[in-house]
Amino acid sequence: MLRKKVTDLLENGEILLMDGGTGSELQRRGVNVLKDAKDKLEAWSATSNIDNPDVVIQVHQDYLRVGADIIISNNFWTTPTSMERIGLRDQWSEYATAAARNAVIARDNGNPLAYIAGGIAAPTLYFRIGIDKPDVEIMGEESFTRDYVEHAKILADQGADLILAEYVGYIADCVSAVKACATVGLPVFLGIRHVDRQGNMQFGESIETLCSELKDLPVDAILIMCSNPEAITATLPKLIDAFDGPVGAYPNIGYNPTGPLINKPMLTNQLPSSGPDILQIGTYTTSRLAEFAMEWKNMGAQIIGGCCATGPEHIMAIKPVIKE
Repeated sequence: MLRKKVTDLLENGEILLMDGGTGSELQRRGVNVLKDAKDKLEAWSATSNIDNPDVVIQVHQDYLRVGADIIISNNFWTTPTSMERIGLRDQWSEYATAAARNAVIARDNGNPLAYIAGGIAAPTLYFRIGIDKPDVEIMGEESFTRDYVEHAKILADQGADLILAEYVGYIADCVSAVKACATVGLPVFLGIRHVDRQGNMQFGESIETLCSELKDLPVDAILIMCSNPEAITATLPKLIDAFDGPVGAYPNIGYNPTGPLINKPMLTNQLPSSGPDILQIGTYTTSRLAEFAMEWKNMGAQIIGGCCATGPEHIMAIKPVIKE
C-alpha cells in the first residue's frame, strides 16, 4: 500500500504524531553521543549512525511501535560543518547516508506507512565562536546553502519523505534553510528553536516577522521545537495567526547532555538545570506532556511530538489525546 503524501494528509486536517527525542534517547540507552564534548555537544549523536546503528534503528522502531506517524532521521548534525567539529568533515556523507538508511530500515520493518522526516539542524556557530549573528552571515550564503543542499540531497536519495530544517534560531537562517532544502523537491518543514514565554523567537525576533519573510517560500509546515512546553503554549497562537499552513510542536522537557562530564548549570529546556543527571524533566511527566499536547491540538496544531528528554513513553501518552 502506497503512502499518501504527508502534505495531503495535513491539507485534509489530519493530526500527525511525531516521534520523540533521538539523541537524548540514544544517550539514555548507553550510546556515547559525547565524542570530543566537554561543555558543548560538538557533533552529538551523529557518530552513532555508524558506531551503533542497531540502537538507532531500535529507537526509531520503538517510536513507531507506540504509534508515531513521523520519525525524524538521526541526521541532526551530520552536515559537513558539524562533522568538522570532531575531525570527520571528509566522512560526513557516510554518516549522513547511514542515518537516513537506518531510518528507512526502521520504517520499512516497523510501519511501512509511516513518514521519514530528514532532519537537518542549523550549524549554531554563534555558540562556538561567540558572534551573535545568523549562521548564514557567519558562513556566507554560498557555504550555508551548500551544506543544506548536499545534505538534503542525500536524505531525498535515501528515501526521506520530507525535509525538516530544524533547530533554527534566526529568521535569516530560516529563510535560507527553507530555500536550500526545497531544491530537492520534497515537502519542507521548518522547526524553530527556543521560543520564550512571551511568544518570541530565541533572539527576540517576532513570529509575525518570520512568517512575513517566509511568505511565498516553499515551507509546508512550521513547528516550534526544543522549547519548554509553557513557551510553546505562549507562542503557538501567534504562529497560527501569522502562518497560513499547518503548524506543530515538539518540546524539550529537560536534557543536560554533558552532565556526566561537567557539573555546570546549563539551559536545556530554558529552565536552569545543573548536576549530573542526563534527564532533568522535573514536573514534565508523561501525563503532563499529554495535557500540553491536548492544549496544542485544541489550538490548531496538526503535528505533535517530543524533542530532547522525551522518549517512547511520552509519545505513547500523547497518542490517545491527539488521535481521539
